[in-house]
Amino acid sequence: MKLLITGATGLVGSKLTDVLRSAGHQIHYLTTRESAIEKEADYRGFLWDVRSMSIDAACLEGVDTIIHLAGESVFQRWTDEAKERIMSSRINSTQLLINALADNDHQVKHAITASAIGIYPDVWEGQPLKENEVPPTADNFLAEVCVAWENMGMQFKELRLKHSIVRIGIVLAAQGGALEQMAKPVKLYAGAGFGNGKMWQSWVAIDDLVGIFQHIAEERLEGVYNGVAPNPVRNRPLMETIGEVLDKPVFLPNVPEFMMKLMLGEMSATVLSSQYASSEKIEQSGYTFQLPELKKALKEYLK
Repeated sequence: MKLLITGATGLVGSKLTDVLRSAGHQIHYLTTRESAIEKEADYRGFLWDVRSMSIDAACLEGVDTIIHLAGESVFQRWTDEAKERIMSSRINSTQLLINALADNDHQVKHAITASAIGIYPDVWEGQPLKENEVPPTADNFLAEVCVAWENMGMQFKELRLKHSIVRIGIVLAAQGGALEQMAKPVKLYAGAGFGNGKMWQSWVAIDDLVGIFQHIAEERLEGVYNGVAPNPVRNRPLMETIGEVLDKPVFLPNVPEFMMKLMLGEMSATVLSSQYASSEKIEQSGYTFQLPELKKALKEYLK
């Protein structure tokens, strides 16, 4: 296969690119920097600029699948300016890809776009949420972003492409991402849970998240899939397991909710929400998790 990837230098995109190349696939990627363009046989870069809505249409040559991961990080204080950047980076970049497809001859058959489990409302008890039983969405900015991004991605279907969405959970990786931030205070004997510590955390090992994207691309799967591991865990046990793996006790009381809101502002919703998502659909499609258990995943990345 030949794939076009946006966000190919990010946490997930860089790992996904390496895995797909190792599997024999060719990668085209988009970048805003001319200095970042490489021209290898199986790895070629092309310029785009979402602000000016310009893109090198040559990026589509021979491509049959697009994986769209690009977007401004949500892990920053949600000022009005940051909210605008977060939302527009996703909406405008998706529109730019759609424009390029509509305006040029191409062989693209499948578009896979990212979203987040932040779209779901808080669930404290009961069964994990499935993609085909989506209740009303959460009432916060992150959910608004997810809804807008997913709705925008639906336009790929109007171009008669297959379309898939991966709602990503908390990504565990050795460097970068949520785990690195959660492990820092634990290493300093300052680890603690957040709020009441009972929030469900639907996590996923980066190797499995990349595997899910690869599986969806290679099997040409359509529809929405939760990118989460089969065993969600509550917040306090998550922090305590990080401490156990690092051999650092997590004994401090939880950081109160009002303190989290004081420190993070509106963005505190990203750590205080209780998202309980099911992995059943992706498993039933034939994907087998490499790291389904939390402790095993933590031992892999907290070496």
